[in-house]
Formats: sequence, structure tokens, C-alpha cells
Amino acid sequence: AAELGGDATRLPGSGRTGRIIEADVLKAAASQGTAAIASPALKVVPASPGQVSIMRRNIAERTALSFSTIPHFYLRAEVDATELVKMREHLLERVERENGVRVTVTDFLLRAQALALRDFPAANAVWQENGIVRYADADVGLVVGLPDGLLIPVIRAAQNLSFVQLAQERARLIEVVRTGRFNAEMLAGGATSLSNLGTTRTDEFAAVIAPHQSSMLAVGRAAPRPYVVDGRLEIRTTIRLCLSVDHRVMDGGPAAEFLGRIVELLEAPQALVDEGAGR
Repeated sequence: AAELGGDATRLPGSGRTGRIIEADVLKAAASQGTAAIASPALKVVPASPGQVSIMRRNIAERTALSFSTIPHFYLRAEVDATELVKMREHLLERVERENGVRVTVTDFLLRAQALALRDFPAANAVWQENGIVRYADADVGLVVGLPDGLLIPVIRAAQNLSFVQLAQERARLIEVVRTGRFNAEMLAGGATSLSNLGTTRTDEFAAVIAPHQSSMLAVGRAAPRPYVVDGRLEIRTTIRLCLSVDHRVMDGGPAAEFLGRIVELLEAPQALVDEGAGR
């Protein structure tokens, strides 16, 4: 209250037995306006309703709903991405020249998720009112950052797309979302999504599962790190994964197998590039 220039002794308290709590102070400060609550040490500018975009309100509601209704647990793994990075560099120029799309690490991640869903049907399921519902196709969502929030378009039947086709679809969906030409159908469905912060300085993070899905794969940056190879300590390029899982749909064992399959595929990137990988 002192920082906001208010008098706490004059506030009505909403806490237990009438105790004044932080929310009471903030509410009073917001109702008094910026000029009345500003102090020499701290200037507070409450956001007006117009400054809070529809997208931010939607994100606030959906993430709060997800975190309060989905029992999250988290599994972590580190991927030796040395060969994956080499494979991307090998493909980069040729694929862009022949197919008009720039290959990214995200393409390898999405392909690995799709094939792992195909191999582990228990992960390709969601919780609904009547219990667990399994999907036939491996629809995979991709978190796309926007100036005032994010959206999660879904790549349909990703298990049936070749590596290049998946990269093209990934690029198309990002373009559609960022130019505002998407529709609700593009954002619906799927059991899992990918949130990749690999282009930032983030090493590792845990993500909130999207409402109506059952898992979210959070990916940090590829970076040189100490890594044991055949009993020897080496410096390898690694990527850290964190899989958020809905405990209603999967227990630790099946979820660990799903994540393990993703790691296996990422560490053998040639299989991801080959047509019908792993079939």
C-alpha cells in the first residue's frame, strides 16, 4: 500500500475475519487511478480493458482452465542432437531449392512426434466426459507465437506425410496463422502439441497442456553440452525435452515409452527423413 501511495488502514478487508489482503490493496489502487496511486519510487499504470486483447483474455481463460482441470505430470529427457543438426544442414539447400521450404529443427520434432503417436496409440488419446477417446490419425499441434499471444494450428494426419510434405504444411500453417487467415477448424483436435523455444536462449521449460489435448512437448535450444558417449565424456549438441502429460489419459510408464520413442527417432534422423519411416 505504501508503494502504491495508499492508506491500508482505510481499506475494507476481504480476507478471513476481515483481514486486508494484497488483492484489496491492488483493487483500491486500480479504482483510484494512476495519479492517485503513483509514488516517487513506483509508477503503476493499470491496463484498461481495451489494452487487454481478445487473444490474451482467451489465453488466460484457456490456460487457467487447463491447469485447474488437467492433472499434469512431467517427464524430461536429453537428446543427442549432433546427427540431427548435421542432417538439417545436409538437407537445407537442396530441399529449399527443390521444394521451396526451409527445413527447421521443428520439422524433425513434429515428424518424431507423429511417428511416436503412430507407434504408441495410448498417447494418441484424450480425456472426455465419458472417459478416454482414442484418435485414428496422428494430428499434431504446433504452438505459433504472435505479437499479442499464441495459437496452436494442427497438422492433420501427420503420420501420413513425408518429411518434406510435413515441412511444407508446417510453413503453410505458420503463414496462415500469422496473416490472420485461419479458421476455428485449423485450431481444433489432436492429442498432443509441440512448443519449441529453440530459437531463444531457453535451455529447458515445462509447458501447459492445451485444453482438450493430453500432452505437450516443450523443447529448448540445441547447444553444446557435456554428454557421456560410450563411457567417455564428450561435448555434444543436445536438446532438452519436457513432456507434460495428462495423468487421466496416461500413467508414467506409457508416457515414458512415448517420450523414449521420440528421443530414439530424433537421435536417428535418417529414419525421419526416409519415406514411411519406421514402417
